[in-house]
Amino acid sequence: MTATAFLPAGVRPVLAAADAPVQQAARIGHMVAFFFRTLAGIPLVLRRYPREFFRLLSDVTWGNGSIVVGGGTAAVVLLNGAAGGAVVAIEGYNALNLLGLGPATGLITALATVREIAPMMAALSFAIQAGCRFTAQLGAMRISEEIDALESLAIRPIPYLVTTRVLASALAVVPLFVVCLCLNFLVCQLVIFLVSGQASGTYLHYFGLMLAARDMVFAVLKVAIFVAVMSTLQCYYGFYATGGPRGVGIAAGRAMRASITIMVSVNMLLTMAFWGIDAGGRLGG
Repeated sequence: MTATAFLPAGVRPVLAAADAPVQQAARIGHMVAFFFRTLAGIPLVLRRYPREFFRLLSDVTWGNGSIVVGGGTAAVVLLNGAAGGAVVAIEGYNALNLLGLGPATGLITALATVREIAPMMAALSFAIQAGCRFTAQLGAMRISEEIDALESLAIRPIPYLVTTRVLASALAVVPLFVVCLCLNFLVCQLVIFLVSGQASGTYLHYFGLMLAARDMVFAVLKVAIFVAVMSTLQCYYGFYATGGPRGVGIAAGRAMRASITIMVSVNMLLTMAFWGIDAGGRLGG
């Protein structure tokens, strides 16, 4: 017979409410520890698991060659970049044209797209296409006890399963983001030409006025950090999934929700760290 503690009526909900913040703080601490264990596994991956790393790099980038099911992130990132460029061009031109500043749409492309829109779109594309797959893969391995089998073979599961995926994602996103950004610029210029009929030289004048090499470097750094953090978070939920196939599905949903929330918060912090409150450009004296 198991001994139990007697709780008066109404006490149990109060204790549960008081314990919720403690459990949440413990979960956040566990995630942070998992993140640092993932980073600590980088030397081991480069030394002992390079073949697995390059296999995942190819899988993350290209997949099986399709666009949606089983595909890599390249097509998704490029399609989102083109669509985002068209939306920025149309809405930016319409808004500025109300003030008679339609030809200055290049300012928005050079500032908002490079600093905020393009990095977030690329990171979301990775989270949707590759991140969810990470959660499902690791969750399936957890419930089928494959991760336990790796430990029994003296293979450290976090470096082999998580660090390799995070490194592959962070490395794959850099060239894809650069190509996506160039495609975004071209689509913006084309749409402005079709919508307004203005000469490309006017658009390029304002575009070049605000575009800075430092912004490009910071944008690449932002998207690499976004993808690394989001991939780690989505691997975390898959690595500790419980409850069978249903639990894996729940973990994938929670991972996606947490990744988007964290990305927005990290974006705010990085924007303040890189650019502060100074736009870095001047329209006049």
